[in-house]
Amino acid sequence: MKKTCFLLSLCMALTIVGYAFPNLDDFNGTALNAMWTLRDPAKKATIKVASGKMTMDLKAGADMFRKGVDAGVMLLTAPPNMANFTVDLLVNAAVKETQPPACHVGIVFFNEADWAYSAWGPYNAGADIRLEDCINADYRWRNETKLGIDKDKVAVDKDVYLRIKKTGNKLEFLAKGAANEQWISAGTDEKLGPNYVSGKYKIGIIAKSWGGSVDSTFEFDFFDVPELSATSVLGLGKIANTWAGIKH
Repeated sequence: MKKTCFLLSLCMALTIVGYAFPNLDDFNGTALNAMWTLRDPAKKATIKVASGKMTMDLKAGADMFRKGVDAGVMLLTAPPNMANFTVDLLVNAAVKETQPPACHVGIVFFNEADWAYSAWGPYNAGADIRLEDCINADYRWRNETKLGIDKDKVAVDKDVYLRIKKTGNKLEFLAKGAANEQWISAGTDEKLGPNYVSGKYKIGIIAKSWGGSVDSTFEFDFFDVPELSATSVLGLGKIANTWAGIKH
């Protein structure tokens, strides 16, 4: 009887775990997760982790542009060894009620060797959510990438959920304003996809600013790659061992 009850409890626990995976980083604790490498060549950022948030104070003029303009800030980690995966981020670019001028913050895919990056997120005083990208000296604004979401569809003066969905060389860019809302797609792009192949790039968080910017503050609630976080739940190993012990 005790074994039956325990097995039932274990099955319930597994069911709960299956629907409650933590994010890859929920910014718990008081220091950055070891998964991150901070790239801040111009020493523009101050980062604090507390109360389940990562707060970044960014000095004005943290520009990152074509190769040779390299003062932007990135937190980078290795992508999964998969052709297809998803990257999610919850960011508040409007900590002081509105997003500051002349800044861009969000998800980044970055190939440093070839100076290729895709930056997706809230842009310039809450103008919109957009993709801007670069390969060496070839920088593209929204009018060239044709990928963005206007603020009448997803408000920028509050938390913004961001997503990049990678399928082979194709990147799809999505956003929404609340957890229970449907994702809105800005569309897909394949130009930079060939630069994001195994061993040649990182994924993560970007924050940059340019002429006319002011000192800015951004908050991040979580960063997630569901295909990775779903397999890294603390305690699953212990549950598996317990299950094996019961079976024997």
